[in-house]
Amino acid sequence: MRRLFVMTGAAFGLAVLALFGFLLYVLLASGNPDYWEGEIAAFERLDVSNPPPHDAVLFVGGDDVRLWDTLAADMVPIPVIARGFGGAQIAHVTHYIPRIVAPYHPRVIVLLAGEADISDVRGRRPEDVLDDFKTFVTTLRAKGVTVPVYFAAIHPQPMRASRWYGAKRANELIKDYTKTAPGVHFIDIASGMFDRNDEIRGELFRWDGLSLDAQGYALIGQKIKATLAAAGISRDGTAP
Repeated sequence: MRRLFVMTGAAFGLAVLALFGFLLYVLLASGNPDYWEGEIAAFERLDVSNPPPHDAVLFVGGDDVRLWDTLAADMVPIPVIARGFGGAQIAHVTHYIPRIVAPYHPRVIVLLAGEADISDVRGRRPEDVLDDFKTFVTTLRAKGVTVPVYFAAIHPQPMRASRWYGAKRANELIKDYTKTAPGVHFIDIASGMFDRNDEIRGELFRWDGLSLDAQGYALIGQKIKATLAAAGISRDGTAP
């Protein structure tokens, strides 16, 4: 019996180590843009079978876009294209601009990314996030994409509350940059995610404490849509 317990314990320990090793591999591998190749290829196949609308607002980024199932309904009457993949960092989106941004000739681009940058296991400073966003904008312009770009603020997450200071600093840096960069704008979607005690509102997130739930998407959707509408972006309008 004792031998059985020892063998069971050893097997359990090996399973835990294997799981830890797999998770570590995923965390490290997902830092490489090539990790998302399968999802990008799926978008390209979708473009053939179900061509996206012309002159639409392109939402691009990571999980916040990928999991936003009600995006099209939330933005009515503004036509949208959603291209969110995995836990993409800003640099990953930049890498795939030729494939999931430039071909659509969007009217406006809304970037929702940054949480994955701040939580990267390699360590990303707020200044690094700013530099990556600048590179994103520069690459767009180099590829002939001259439409307005809106950066939706990095928002807090209950499971990564300790990361909020860095995320807040990155937001401040990017907001300052948008004030001097023509055609680049900042949308504050984060400030409404705190209660009167300056605590993160847990009801805006799913069970994992990372992903937005229906209430969370309703909140950021209202802010983004109001910003686009104030800029004159509608179904029949054009972006300034």
